[in-house]
Amino acid sequence: MAQERFKTRGGFILASVGAAVGLGNALRFPGLCAKYGGGTFLFVYMIALVVMGVPILNAEIALGRKVRGGAPNCMASLSKKAEPLGWASCFNSLIVAIIYAGLLGWIIAMVIKIAPVCTARQSVGQGVSGGYFFSEVLNGGGISPIVLVCGIVGWAVMYFCLRGGAASLSKTAKFTVIIPMVLLTFMAVRGLLYTNSGEALRALFIPDFKAFLSAELWLNALGQVFFSLSILVGIMPAYGAYLPEGTNIFRDSLIIAAADFFVSVLSSVVLFTTLYGCGMQGQISQSGIVTAFIIYPVAITKFSPVSALNAAVGVLFYLSLAMMATQSAVSMAEAAANPLAEKFNLSKKKLVGAIALIGAAVCAIFSTPVAETALDIADHFANYFNILFLGIAECILLGRKAKENGLVGEINRYTRRAKMPAKAFSFSLKFLCPAVLTFLTAWAVYRLIFIEGGKYSGYPLWAQAAFGWLVSIIVFSSGFIIKLVSFRKKRAKISVRKLSL
Repeated sequence: MAQERFKTRGGFILASVGAAVGLGNALRFPGLCAKYGGGTFLFVYMIALVVMGVPILNAEIALGRKVRGGAPNCMASLSKKAEPLGWASCFNSLIVAIIYAGLLGWIIAMVIKIAPVCTARQSVGQGVSGGYFFSEVLNGGGISPIVLVCGIVGWAVMYFCLRGGAASLSKTAKFTVIIPMVLLTFMAVRGLLYTNSGEALRALFIPDFKAFLSAELWLNALGQVFFSLSILVGIMPAYGAYLPEGTNIFRDSLIIAAADFFVSVLSSVVLFTTLYGCGMQGQISQSGIVTAFIIYPVAITKFSPVSALNAAVGVLFYLSLAMMATQSAVSMAEAAANPLAEKFNLSKKKLVGAIALIGAAVCAIFSTPVAETALDIADHFANYFNILFLGIAECILLGRKAKENGLVGEINRYTRRAKMPAKAFSFSLKFLCPAVLTFLTAWAVYRLIFIEGGKYSGYPLWAQAAFGWLVSIIVFSSGFIIKLVSFRKKRAKISVRKLSL
């Protein structure tokens, strides 16, 4: 892994921002703002971002640069017994990459289908527009050909983004980060031109002080920080390993966190002003899937009186979502691909090709009638339960070993003025983050067992087992399987050498 490097500081920042900025920023974050009092959620989120998100982000990047390896090597540097934890992070990222690739197939299909919906807006009602994707595109009669083909196209794009390593990641990010920001800015400006945009902005930014008493507000705001920054999933250690010497980690991590927060707020402005302007403010949803495939298609058809303009806006909007999904999926896949190639001395291009083929085959399920169920359950287990368990273990290790591994020194090695405060950094990693993640985990398990009766969102147990429990079993057993395979390969090599003698 050490031979790969980001050629420029800007390439590292863009790639890291692309890894952090994803569909959660564009779709889930605005829904959480709407549910938990707008400015109230923003305030709590900013506090959590500063006191927990930024320290972990710095620690992972610094550890990656210090060790010059991905998550498995980084965890092994903290404790020899912790290498399986690093592999679990890598495989969880790979599963999330498959989930994002499935969503990418849906989004590409909407790029194709949104124009006809906008053109026919006079002859179809709001209910038809809102249900168009699930009733017409992802039909319930079997495999959807267009979604299947779009999913394969998505994996083909991801393959070409992945095969070049660090150089490809930084080049791809120039398009998948900058273009969506420009398109979101355009939609935000249009949203601000609605006569009731002031009402929308007040709903977004003015705190509802009663909401501070909601335990779920704090849990979701804290959880969103961990999920949004792409920390605890093996990406940032890998990117840290690509860093050239002389990089100011503390300064650049602040830029990454600020950019991530900016895109979340910009996306919230787009959603609030657009839906208020279209008279749909009561339909803002916490679900990213509902927002992207039910609410936004209706809002886009009402964007202006000109159907052709609405169609163009719809295509551009879903293209921006496709770019975000691509960058997120590529970053997640990269977190697993490079450590695997290094561990087993494999060709990176051939390994990425195999991952793309397997991923495309698995993603076929997202073109079937069980697609929505599979995606929702797998996403919840991979992006929520798994990250919480992985995060607790990683933060405990980082907190205990940060001082002796000199992480603060590594973070501040090339800083001039602003530096990471050592005591605050140590307190966050050693006490605050593990405590918060443990509380989040306990609440999630309690909610699943005692509030939802063991059935996440009411899904049957077979679906939860197939798309949830199985995902977690694969993730947490992966490290031990890799260790066993590696051990057997070493024994086989030793046996061959003895026979040759």
